[in-house]
Amino acid sequence: MPVSTGNHMLDAFSPALRAAIAGVAEPVSLPQSFHLATVEELQPYLYFITKGLCSMVISMQDGRTAEVAMCGKDGLAGSLSLLGPQCCAAATVMQVGGQALRVPRRSGEAWFLQSTEFRCYVLEWAQMAWNVSLQTSACGLLHHAESRLARWLLMSADRAESDQLYLTQEFLAEMLGTQRTTVASVASDLKRKGLIEYVRGNVKIINRSGLENAACECYEVSRKGIATLYRA
Repeated sequence: MPVSTGNHMLDAFSPALRAAIAGVAEPVSLPQSFHLATVEELQPYLYFITKGLCSMVISMQDGRTAEVAMCGKDGLAGSLSLLGPQCCAAATVMQVGGQALRVPRRSGEAWFLQSTEFRCYVLEWAQMAWNVSLQTSACGLLHHAESRLARWLLMSADRAESDQLYLTQEFLAEMLGTQRTTVASVASDLKRKGLIEYVRGNVKIINRSGLENAACECYEVSRKGIATLYRA
């Protein structure tokens, strides 16, 4: 059985495709808040994340921000650049620091055109990410702050494959597109209910089932989407 790379998409590839990717891949460290891509940039690299989590973030002219998608060990960060010539409207930033295998975008474009296997897996991940993004867009309009924060913490923990995360109130507010005071109040409520520990930016999920009950229905869309990836 092949040794795991730490990235689920990469592990799902055939030995031949994995070998081709390994020939150009470069291991890199990605600290928290590191930008993998900026707005309107055709990014030069794609990232198979092996540890950590990145977010795609939209910024408005008034300075407000909101997360619209995330990628962890489940996919290929930057893969939207393979779908067409348009630059992405969102910046991609590391939410939880970690590591990745970095490959040139040009190599990714060649695999996308020439390898049915590579193209199918990238499109499968992109479809899942799109479905989750649609659900969470509605979530931001229709669900209250506590259920949204619970959903977001669970989604982040699932993608990072860790129930312990370092996330400041300011960062959480940016990701959720809400005020810092709202995040502080809601996080305190979740802590008081015994669902999380939260000290100086260190968040630990201590009652996952309780946090799932506090989360809105949108979490289940994300969980099922990730769970069914690369099963064909």
